[in-house]
Amino acid sequence: MSSNFTIQRKCVHCKQTFNAKTTVTRFCGKLCNKRVNAVKQRNEKIEAENLQPVILSAQAMQPLKNVEFLDTQKAALLLGVSRNFIYHLINTRKLVAYNLSVRRTIILKRDIEQLFQSRTLMAPLPKKQVSKMPAMDDCYNMSELHEKFKISDAAIYNLIKRNSTDKFQVGRFTYVAKKNIDSILLNQI
Repeated sequence: MSSNFTIQRKCVHCKQTFNAKTTVTRFCGKLCNKRVNAVKQRNEKIEAENLQPVILSAQAMQPLKNVEFLDTQKAALLLGVSRNFIYHLINTRKLVAYNLSVRRTIILKRDIEQLFQSRTLMAPLPKKQVSKMPAMDDCYNMSELHEKFKISDAAIYNLIKRNSTDKFQVGRFTYVAKKNIDSILLNQI
Protein backbone atom coordinates (compact mmCIF):
# COMPACT_ATOMS: atom_id res chain seq x y z
CA MET A 1 0.00 0.00 0.00
CA SER A 2 1.57 3.24 -1.00
CA SER A 3 0.82 6.64 0.39
CA ASN A 4 0.52 9.96 -1.34
CA PHE A 5 2.00 12.00 1.50
CA THR A 6 5.48 12.57 2.91
CA ILE A 7 6.55 13.39 6.44
CA GLN A 8 9.67 15.25 7.47
CA ARG A 9 11.61 12.93 9.77
CA LYS A 10 15.02 12.81 11.43
CA CYS A 11 17.13 9.68 10.81
CA VAL A 12 17.86 7.73 14.00
CA HIS A 13 21.41 6.96 12.89
CA CYS A 14 22.82 9.96 11.00
CA LYS A 15 20.44 12.61 12.45
CA GLN A 16 19.73 14.14 9.03
CA THR A 17 16.22 15.11 7.99
CA PHE A 18 14.54 13.16 5.19
CA ASN A 19 11.13 12.73 3.62
CA ALA A 20 9.46 9.55 4.91
CA LYS A 21 6.61 7.94 2.99
CA THR A 22 5.21 6.07 6.02
CA THR A 23 4.63 6.98 9.62
CA VAL A 24 6.92 4.24 10.99
CA THR A 25 10.05 4.93 8.90
CA ARG A 26 13.05 5.60 11.17
CA PHE A 27 16.00 5.67 8.77
CA CYS A 28 16.85 7.76 5.74
CA GLY A 29 18.02 4.73 3.76
CA LYS A 30 19.16 1.11 3.78
CA LEU A 31 22.74 2.00 4.73
CA CYS A 32 21.75 3.68 8.00
CA ASN A 33 19.38 0.79 8.75
CA LYS A 34 22.20 -1.77 8.22
CA ARG A 35 24.62 0.17 10.40
CA VAL A 36 22.19 0.40 13.31
CA ASN A 37 21.36 -3.32 13.04
CA ALA A 38 25.06 -4.21 12.97
CA VAL A 39 25.69 -2.21 16.14
CA LYS A 40 22.65 -3.80 17.78
CA GLN A 41 23.81 -7.34 16.91
CA ARG A 42 27.34 -6.63 18.12
CA ASN A 43 26.05 -5.31 21.45
CA GLU A 44 23.83 -8.39 21.87
CA LYS A 45 26.82 -10.68 21.24
CA ILE A 46 28.95 -8.76 23.74
CA GLU A 47 26.20 -9.03 26.36
CA ALA A 48 25.85 -12.75 25.73
CA GLU A 49 29.63 -13.23 26.03
CA ASN A 50 29.74 -11.25 29.26
CA LEU A 51 27.02 -13.40 30.80
CA GLN A 52 28.39 -16.72 29.54
CA PRO A 53 31.52 -17.04 31.75
CA VAL A 54 29.46 -16.42 34.89
CA ILE A 55 26.99 -19.12 33.89
CA LEU A 56 29.75 -21.52 32.78
CA SER A 57 31.81 -21.10 35.92
CA ALA A 58 28.79 -21.65 38.17
CA GLN A 59 27.83 -24.76 36.22
CA ALA A 60 31.42 -26.01 36.12
CA MET A 61 31.98 -25.47 39.84
CA GLN A 62 28.99 -27.61 40.85
CA PRO A 63 30.52 -31.02 39.99
CA LEU A 64 33.90 -29.98 41.42
CA LYS A 65 32.52 -29.74 44.94
CA ASN A 66 31.98 -33.51 45.22
CA VAL A 67 35.19 -34.64 43.47
CA GLU A 68 38.30 -35.73 45.35
CA PHE A 69 40.71 -35.88 42.39
CA LEU A 70 41.16 -33.05 39.89
CA ASP A 71 43.05 -32.78 36.64
CA THR A 72 44.99 -29.59 35.91
CA GLN A 73 42.13 -28.00 33.94
CA LYS A 74 39.62 -28.53 36.74
CA ALA A 75 42.12 -27.38 39.38
CA ALA A 76 42.69 -24.21 37.38
CA LEU A 77 38.95 -23.66 37.15
CA LEU A 78 38.54 -24.27 40.87
CA LEU A 79 41.26 -21.75 41.75
CA GLY A 80 40.33 -19.31 39.00
CA VAL A 81 43.80 -19.35 37.46
CA SER A 82 45.33 -20.64 34.24
CA ARG A 83 46.62 -24.16 33.66
CA ASN A 84 50.11 -22.72 33.23
CA PHE A 85 49.96 -21.36 36.78
CA ILE A 86 48.91 -24.79 38.07
CA TYR A 87 51.94 -26.30 36.31
CA HIS A 88 54.10 -23.54 37.80
CA LEU A 89 52.88 -24.47 41.29
CA ILE A 90 53.62 -28.12 40.56
CA ASN A 91 57.11 -27.39 39.19
CA THR A 92 58.02 -25.20 42.16
CA ARG A 93 56.78 -27.99 44.46
CA LYS A 94 54.17 -25.82 46.10
CA LEU A 95 51.43 -28.14 44.90
CA VAL A 96 51.67 -31.93 44.96
CA ALA A 97 50.59 -33.68 41.78
CA TYR A 98 50.65 -37.25 40.57
CA ASN A 99 51.46 -38.22 36.99
CA LEU A 100 49.36 -41.19 35.99
CA SER A 101 50.79 -41.09 32.48
CA VAL A 102 52.58 -38.67 30.20
CA ARG A 103 49.38 -36.79 29.45
CA ARG A 104 47.48 -37.21 32.71
CA THR A 105 48.26 -35.30 35.90
CA ILE A 106 46.01 -35.63 38.95
CA ILE A 107 45.86 -33.30 41.95
CA LEU A 108 44.15 -34.15 45.22
CA LYS A 109 41.63 -31.56 46.33
CA ARG A 110 42.98 -31.70 49.89
CA ASP A 111 46.44 -30.74 48.55
CA ILE A 112 44.93 -27.59 47.10
CA GLU A 113 43.32 -26.84 50.46
CA GLN A 114 46.65 -27.44 52.24
CA LEU A 115 48.28 -25.02 49.83
CA PHE A 116 46.17 -22.23 51.28
CA GLN A 117 46.50 -23.39 54.86
CA SER A 118 50.30 -23.39 54.70
CA ARG A 119 50.34 -19.96 53.01
CA THR A 120 53.36 -20.86 50.91
CA LEU A 121 51.78 -19.48 47.77
CA MET A 122 53.25 -16.00 48.21
CA ALA A 123 56.47 -17.04 49.95
CA PRO A 124 59.55 -15.79 48.13
CA LEU A 125 61.54 -18.36 46.23
CA PRO A 126 64.87 -19.22 47.80
CA LYS A 127 67.77 -17.52 46.11
CA LYS A 128 70.10 -19.79 44.24
CA GLN A 129 73.59 -19.90 45.64
CA VAL A 130 75.87 -18.26 43.13
CA SER A 131 79.18 -20.03 43.04
CA LYS A 132 82.37 -18.24 42.22
CA MET A 133 83.67 -18.56 38.72
CA PRO A 134 86.67 -20.87 38.48
CA ALA A 135 89.82 -19.76 36.70
CA MET A 136 89.50 -19.30 32.95
CA ASP A 137 91.79 -22.30 32.38
CA ASP A 138 89.25 -24.50 34.20
CA CYS A 139 86.32 -23.38 31.98
CA TYR A 140 85.00 -24.08 28.51
CA ASN A 141 83.30 -21.45 26.42
CA MET A 142 80.41 -22.48 24.19
CA SER A 143 82.46 -22.70 20.98
CA GLU A 144 85.05 -24.94 22.69
CA LEU A 145 82.25 -27.25 23.87
CA HIS A 146 80.81 -27.28 20.36
CA GLU A 147 84.16 -28.25 18.83
CA LYS A 148 85.16 -30.80 21.47
CA PHE A 149 81.89 -32.72 21.84
CA LYS A 150 80.38 -32.02 18.37
CA ILE A 151 76.98 -30.95 19.69
CA SER A 152 74.96 -27.85 18.93
CA ASP A 153 74.75 -24.77 21.12
CA ALA A 154 71.08 -25.44 21.80
CA ALA A 155 71.88 -28.95 23.04
CA ILE A 156 74.61 -27.55 25.29
CA TYR A 157 72.26 -24.98 26.80
CA ASN A 158 69.59 -27.64 27.33
CA LEU A 159 72.08 -29.89 29.13
CA ILE A 160 73.22 -27.01 31.30
CA LYS A 161 69.65 -26.08 32.16
CA ARG A 162 68.49 -29.68 32.74
CA ASN A 163 71.40 -30.45 35.07
CA SER A 164 71.31 -27.07 36.87
CA THR A 165 74.94 -26.43 36.02
CA ASP A 166 76.34 -22.99 36.75
CA LYS A 167 77.28 -20.91 33.74
CA PHE A 168 79.17 -17.66 33.87
CA GLN A 169 78.84 -14.68 31.60
CA VAL A 170 81.98 -12.66 30.89
CA GLY A 171 81.32 -9.98 28.34
CA ARG A 172 79.53 -11.65 25.46
CA PHE A 173 80.97 -15.10 26.16
CA THR A 174 79.42 -17.80 28.31
CA TYR A 175 81.65 -20.18 30.27
CA VAL A 176 81.00 -23.45 32.06
CA ALA A 177 83.32 -25.19 34.54
CA LYS A 178 85.18 -28.06 32.87
CA LYS A 179 84.65 -30.51 35.73
CA ASN A 180 80.86 -29.96 35.71
CA ILE A 181 80.34 -30.28 31.98
CA ASP A 182 82.79 -33.15 31.57
CA SER A 183 80.95 -35.21 34.18
CA ILE A 184 77.61 -34.53 32.46
CA LEU A 185 78.75 -35.16 28.90
CA LEU A 186 80.92 -38.16 29.64
CA ASN A 187 78.00 -39.80 31.44
CA GLN A 188 75.76 -39.03 28.43
CA ILE A 189 78.16 -40.51 25.87
